[in-house]
Amino acid sequence: MRKTGLFTALLLSLAVNVYAIHPASVETEEKEKEKHSATTKHYEGSLHSMMDNGEFSVEVLLPDAGLEMGVNKIDLIIHNKHDKDVPGALVTVTPWMPEMNHGVAEAPTVQEKGGGLYTVDDLTLTMTGKWELQLKIEKGDTVDTAVIALPMVGAMGHMHDMKAPDAEKIDQTTEKESKKGLFVVSWESKSSPIPLNKIISWELQVESTGGQRVENAQITVVGDMPEHGHGFPTVPEVTEYLGDGKYLVEGLKFSMPGWWVVNFHIMDKDMMDSVSFNLIVE
Repeated sequence: MRKTGLFTALLLSLAVNVYAIHPASVETEEKEKEKHSATTKHYEGSLHSMMDNGEFSVEVLLPDAGLEMGVNKIDLIIHNKHDKDVPGALVTVTPWMPEMNHGVAEAPTVQEKGGGLYTVDDLTLTMTGKWELQLKIEKGDTVDTAVIALPMVGAMGHMHDMKAPDAEKIDQTTEKESKKGLFVVSWESKSSPIPLNKIISWELQVESTGGQRVENAQITVVGDMPEHGHGFPTVPEVTEYLGDGKYLVEGLKFSMPGWWVVNFHIMDKDMMDSVSFNLIVE
């Protein structure tokens, strides 16, 4: 009888302890859920997340047409943990492609618009596939970070596995007017014919349509294989202004034979335009 009484008392003691602990654990769990759901999502279809330490929330507004390989623009809405707008923050955005273990050569620019809204310009995604945004937000002494997975990035204005037209129908001219007619652009390869799987450089010439040399422009390079839905395995960039409207483009690597499209995005003062060149690599 004595042993049974002791055993019963022990069970009762354990039950009391569990009961005492359980409400606290439930309360902690509820607070954690509340922390991650307390901030407002403003737009349907946006990407919304609390940051790693719960100090800020971020809502990513994507273009209606989705993200594509090349230069993109997105907006961020930033709130603090009390769901208040965060003005005057230092926001760093780093695009990263985890499957390929690389980012981009040129960081996007972030401009505050007011009311916790920030615009991210020149978000250049150099390949189709899965990308993420590595975010860092600093406001006073408060710093928080987050990684946001982006939707699949598509090819520029066409579907993956697009069938190439006949080679003789592809415009392979090396001098073109840009899409908006702001620039006349031409390229010349340092290696001819263009080799496979070797890193080469080009010389790019940029002029206004009036024939004036365009000096010290900001130029981004993006390669694309429309039939395969991928770009360069490297991250080519303009490394030097050579003078007289000429720019040195380094890091080009054509990894497969076939139809390639090389896109140049050009910004000169307040003018922005782009131009695409087709070429068949054998």
